[in-house]
Amino acid sequence: MTVPKDRIAILFNPSAGKGKALKKRNRLERLLKEWEVPFDLMVTASEENLRALTRECAGRYRALAGAGGDSTFQIMIDEIARSGANVDFGLIALGSSNDVAREFDLHGLEKACQALKRGRTRPIDLGSIEHDGKILKYFIGQANIGLGALVNRYVEEISGKRPRLAAFQSLAGTLGILRSYRRKEVPLHLTVLADGQRRDGCYVVANFSNIRFWATGRTLSPSARPDDGRLDGCLIGECSFLRLAHLAFLARKGRHVGAPEVEFLRAPAFEISAEHGFEVQVDGEVIGGGRTPLLFKNILVRTVPQALRLIC
Repeated sequence: MTVPKDRIAILFNPSAGKGKALKKRNRLERLLKEWEVPFDLMVTASEENLRALTRECAGRYRALAGAGGDSTFQIMIDEIARSGANVDFGLIALGSSNDVAREFDLHGLEKACQALKRGRTRPIDLGSIEHDGKILKYFIGQANIGLGALVNRYVEEISGKRPRLAAFQSLAGTLGILRSYRRKEVPLHLTVLADGQRRDGCYVVANFSNIRFWATGRTLSPSARPDDGRLDGCLIGECSFLRLAHLAFLARKGRHVGAPEVEFLRAPAFEISAEHGFEVQVDGEVIGGGRTPLLFKNILVRTVPQALRLIC
């Protein structure tokens, strides 16, 4: 069936935001109609269904939008990048963190619907995770090693056991950090190679970002830009839980810059290696899944310039 050129396929993930997205569906559809956005909304049933619908719609529609959280966007752009589809991509933020949408000033349903109505696009970079010459993931936001991955896995674990606790993201995240410290899962000894630079050290956080924001609005990488052909690495060295909490507070406004534990690198690609296996989290998803995370001793995180047309 031929789809009119002006219609946008919106893939709605009802499980985004720990299930809170479903409560926003009626308001989203009302706003889309108010802004006279021609759309077809499809509710996804699983990650596999989301991937299949993305592939199908990317071949039929001129534009495709995700209605969900950062992980929803990651899954969709991963499918778009792999297929090479010629499609514009929109963001409707319904997740718990919404850091990707925040980067492009699309945090809020009204802003998202206005952007879809305008239809204006800009080319942006993507990031990729590679291992043994194979691309494992494409992403818009960032890749995390250390607490970024460990806390994500903890929150996923308790989502099934104690969903009410998981709904309080800040509390669940704090408990996840405490558990990682108690189990001595951090710091990790890593070697980072980037543009002729080498760093060897013990880090509680190793973040490689295409955007400024991390962990629900903290400006972790203030200099990051999603269209400069580079990623920004932020390495936070060994420190106590209380010191980390203070750094996290400072990062709300980017005031952690200059702290002795914090170091920044900028490069088109980063090679990260370690003697012991480490987990990798990409835009809210641990590679391999929270229950069965894959462990790596080396990965390549690199930028893919101008790889996506973003509706903004």
